[in-house]
Amino acid sequence: MRWLALVTLVAATACASDANAPEQPIAFDHKLHLSKELAKKMKQRQLVCTDCHPGAEKGIHAGLPSLSSCLRCHMKVQSARENEHKVRELAGKNEPFQWYQVTRNPAHVYFSHRPHVSIAKIDCEVCHGNVREWEEPPRKPNERLLHMSSCMACHRQRGADNECGVCHK
Repeated sequence: MRWLALVTLVAATACASDANAPEQPIAFDHKLHLSKELAKKMKQRQLVCTDCHPGAEKGIHAGLPSLSSCLRCHMKVQSARENEHKVRELAGKNEPFQWYQVTRNPAHVYFSHRPHVSIAKIDCEVCHGNVREWEEPPRKPNERLLHMSSCMACHRQRGADNECGVCHK
């Protein structure tokens, strides 16, 4: 019974309204940054998740972009978009820059991106949803990533090990 109460509390916390969500330092537009049009305009290859999320391919954690990674492109003005100047303003303040991670695994769950992305070649969208359409960073946890049943269903579908000790340490 206590377990059910704990699960209910975690689910309720996960479904908290956007009003309680922390504001991200920059309203990052994945849709714009991952677009073919931007790559063509900038005369470069199209960005992929691992360009900004270090460790997403070979690490345990995907990591969140550092201010210096944003400045690789935004040291100079790229457009007249209202949020672009914030990157340079934040860099000029010389203060800590921090994204707020909104989805976290419970302490008893072990997850590494490496076997999923590098070995199984699973696209980020399989777990994270249609990231290419996000016009701002997530403000609340990804509901799908909070349920063991989603992970187990995917493991069954792909023939991956579903033994408890694989994910629970």
